[in-house]
Amino acid sequence: MNADLTISTLSFKLAFSDKIAGSERREVSRGVNLPEIMTVRHQEYTDSVTKLKGVRSVVRFDRHLALTDGRIAPVSAYLVVTTPSDPNITSADVLAVVKRVASTVSTYDTGLDLPDEIFVSKEQ
Repeated sequence: MNADLTISTLSFKLAFSDKIAGSERREVSRGVNLPEIMTVRHQEYTDSVTKLKGVRSVVRFDRHLALTDGRIAPVSAYLVVTTPSDPNITSADVLAVVKRVASTVSTYDTGLDLPDEIFVSKEQ
């Protein structure tokens, strides 16, 4: 496990890591009261329809912002990946699905560049 991570020039420092609670990393370049927090968690599951066992992995980012009334609140984004526990499922299969999600909102490469339409204008 990598304790501290640099993502897009931001340094996320490990706050804690626990097998059950997951891990949390904090980035505080905008001040300790306006952190960006990265959380990673994994959980075993059994699909209710297929009865297949697998692992559910969550990567979450919370960017804390100052509101007009002075309160602080997070804008959050989650990526949840469920992977059946089967040797035929490879990391390439998982990455293919993750890349498809990322390219939907990405402005890079062949991305659709839809974050304003999806998240701001709430188009479906």
